[in-house]
Amino acid sequence: MEQQTFGKVQKWSFGLGSYAQWFINGAFNTWVFSFYFSAVRLNVIYLMIAFVCWTFWNAINDPLIGYLSDKTHTRFGRRKPFIMIGSIPILIIEIMIWLPRPGSDLINFIYLLIMLICYDTFYTMVALPFDSLFPELYTSVEERAEVNTIKQVMATVGLIMAFLIPGIFIGRISDPSGYLTNGIVTSICVGIALLLSLKYGVREREEFKMDHMHGFNFFDSLKYTLKNRGFILYTLMFFLYEYLTLVLSTTVPLYGDEILNVGTFMTSILLGLLFIVGIATVIIWMKLDVKLGSRKVYAISILAYFVASLPILFIDEFIFALITVIFMGFGFGGMLYFIYLLIADVIDEDELKTGVRREGTFFGVTNFFMRLAMVASILTVGSMFISTGWEEWVPNPNIDTLLALRLLIVVVPGIALGITALCLYFYPFPKEKVDNIKLQLKELHDQKRDKVRSQIKP
Repeated sequence: MEQQTFGKVQKWSFGLGSYAQWFINGAFNTWVFSFYFSAVRLNVIYLMIAFVCWTFWNAINDPLIGYLSDKTHTRFGRRKPFIMIGSIPILIIEIMIWLPRPGSDLINFIYLLIMLICYDTFYTMVALPFDSLFPELYTSVEERAEVNTIKQVMATVGLIMAFLIPGIFIGRISDPSGYLTNGIVTSICVGIALLLSLKYGVREREEFKMDHMHGFNFFDSLKYTLKNRGFILYTLMFFLYEYLTLVLSTTVPLYGDEILNVGTFMTSILLGLLFIVGIATVIIWMKLDVKLGSRKVYAISILAYFVASLPILFIDEFIFALITVIFMGFGFGGMLYFIYLLIADVIDEDELKTGVRREGTFFGVTNFFMRLAMVASILTVGSMFISTGWEEWVPNPNIDTLLALRLLIVVVPGIALGITALCLYFYPFPKEKVDNIKLQLKELHDQKRDKVRSQIKP
């Protein structure tokens, strides 16, 4: 049976969507806390409240947009209209978020909360359809491995840009003057990538043109999704991965400033190097994945990362931190590769059970937990700051604040990785089962393609 195929231009153009997502979200996640805490001097209590309130909005916004994208039917397809609508607003918000200056805590708190809600709404409209299209467009193990590698390369380039571009324009993290310029440059770079990806990369498969007709309403769809054991385990692992990376991105700028005594640009090099080494090792993880299966190899990667991170507990010189990050990057590459690949197996099995692709609903729920992870990271870091006196910028002399930073970078992520390993042990998708699902899906997709073509009048 003839099947739609995609060339290199389409695949790399699609990968530009990952570049855009990770660039703009990396810049947001890495610097918004530092900006409002260090430059705007917003009380950390207000910061914590803003992020908690934001979570309540995410509880509705992300799953709802995911469900709506599953049910949408236009001449552009199910996913592309959402990306088109969300792109321009998210670029504007990336500039507006950096406008406040020290002053009224209440006004800055309200402004931050509004920006968080608007950012999440439009970012979800862009990111969720891109995420949904990946397992939908690329259905074989080999093609998913190839495109996932492209996605991770582009995502890593985006993250490196998110770390390095601010390092060029932002001096000390307490100086608000460079953040706005950084936001403008970020929006331009992301806007160009989104335009190219929409034009050349965003496609939809013929056999799924009728999948919008599924009979699930919003609440039934959520209820059915949340009963999926594999999905629950994946969502917990996804939450822990996001939590880990957000704790790192929030605390590493302070680690560079307080412990290594280096500026923003040098700290950005540390973060960038972690991802550069990670993406350089993705080809290794891809080959291991095809041979051994995702579940087993992901467990190896998280163990490698944690062991490599232990020296951070005692080193205080930049060169040694740089060497440590290189070794951490190897395990981190596996985490990058697998965390967005595992969910495809869950969605494939769900299609066999329901007869339709429901990526939007699945990713809507995981996106909510991604935002919940951000709140959890802010609460973790904020609680540590409160306990050490940092929220008033007068550290408690009886508490080792530098040790607190080291614990945030090593021990807290280590706990998250330990729970992830436990989830992987119970994750119900060994390699043999995944291979069997792929065989059954091929037959189902042939049937769907025949049905779509039979509906087209000659």
